Amino acid sequence: MSAWPALPESLALPTLSARLEAAHGWEAKNRLLVQLARELPAMADDLKTDAHRVAGCEAQVWLVTQWQDGHLQLQADSDSRIVKGLLTLVCAAYAGRSQDEVAGFDFAALLQTLGLQRFLSSSRASGLAAMVKVIRAA
Repeated sequence: MSAWPALPESLALPTLSARLEAAHGWEAKNRLLVQLARELPAMADDLKTDAHRVAGCEAQVWLVTQWQDGHLQLQADSDSRIVKGLLTLVCAAYAGRSQDEVAGFDFAALLQTLGLQRFLSSSRASGLAAMVKVIRAA
């Protein structure tokens, strides 16, 4: 596979974290997640296959991983705008990291820090855990 486009600077984890921390309450965070879904680089339709579908998500989620020069590259999409916004956060958290960084990153702690954990339904939390599991298995 060739090099994948990097996430835009607006989706870099420090920038994204600041944007989410500034959004107070679920409605504001929800609106921001929908906006983030629009900012995630498009995934080619030919990658949206069962082989790339994340099991354990109620919404359809496709996630493709690739290691390039020792760093994780991700392409992702979902048919749900809110889930795609959360998927954008997953990509920001893990894209460009080394294997050791991927293994050591505490995504649940990030959700807690950003104030998202308490707003997630159990099915969305399970779906996020399934996405992180796919990434850690890459």
